[in-house]
Amino acid sequence: MTQNSLIVRAITYFTPRVETREELESIIHRASEIHSVLEKTLENQGYHVFTKRISLPGPRREIIYKLVDYLERGLLVSTGYNSEYGFEDIIEFTSKGLFVPVLYNKEPSIDKAREYSSLIHKIASINPENATRFAIGFHDEYFQTPYFPDSSSRGSEAIGLAFLYPELVLRKLKEGLTIWEAFRSVFREVNRVVEITRNTTGLPVFVDYSLSPWMENSVVQLYVEAGYSVLDSSGVYYTWLLNKVIDDTSDSSIRIGFNEVMLPYAEDSILLEYGRRGLIRARDLLLLASTCVAGVDMIVVPENTESLARIIAGLMSIKYVKKKPLSIRAIPVSSKPGDTVDLGRFGRVVVIDY
Repeated sequence: MTQNSLIVRAITYFTPRVETREELESIIHRASEIHSVLEKTLENQGYHVFTKRISLPGPRREIIYKLVDYLERGLLVSTGYNSEYGFEDIIEFTSKGLFVPVLYNKEPSIDKAREYSSLIHKIASINPENATRFAIGFHDEYFQTPYFPDSSSRGSEAIGLAFLYPELVLRKLKEGLTIWEAFRSVFREVNRVVEITRNTTGLPVFVDYSLSPWMENSVVQLYVEAGYSVLDSSGVYYTWLLNKVIDDTSDSSIRIGFNEVMLPYAEDSILLEYGRRGLIRARDLLLLASTCVAGVDMIVVPENTESLARIIAGLMSIKYVKKKPLSIRAIPVSSKPGDTVDLGRFGRVVVIDY
């Protein structure tokens, strides 16, 4: 079977409510079966599955502590939103390999931003990779996406899909298609995967159409080829344009999540190169967030509680004005801008300044 160019970045099983250890065991077993059958079916159709995930609806703390016993290697699990999780719980959960999101949907507050910055610093001080599993979501509790860490089930069984497709769009543009035609072509293929998933699982299927990178499969390459740059003001315009194209060409009846351009610093090879050359800072990504990019993601910055708090407060403010979902994931480290740090599966990443 020929490998399709469209990559299934994530199959996320949104779980029902879970109240007991027995229910947890049953849910983990069901999720494993669904992932196994669906991955095999999609692979047989030529679609590579990048990650398999479980998103919970924020069960009680006691349930989450038991969850660690059932974690399978290679399976990503998000606890979901629960305001009862304390900072010590979050530090422990992320240390155990779980993804944990928290919500903030009030007016901007520098004091709250400082609290969050302090928490992120504590998580990263144990192991910088742990901070890659924590996110602050600026939206309401009904938000749902297959993208981690800012993911939570609404308490009903469903499948969420996300896709890796920058290279596929670029190829279609080089074949002479317009940007709208290229995205429509890609999303027709997405709809085919949705139909296969629905027929295989018998569950509702939703898609976060966000344009996200993974290393050489770079989103920033689309900016470069179009003659724009994330390093200057033209990037703000092109981000808006890409988001408009995604909105115009995707299926609104099955959309969930962000459905926008994602520029996670540590996941895009060109952004990493800009970091190596000292060309990009955290504030540059914050500026792009003002044009509807999904948020400030995977920034690796020097330890500085106040500087990170101001980035967080800035994002709170953008969310308050633009009224669209945003999130932040930051990794503060005891290194200087230009140094490199080991982030596990993300490899060695160059530290950028604020």
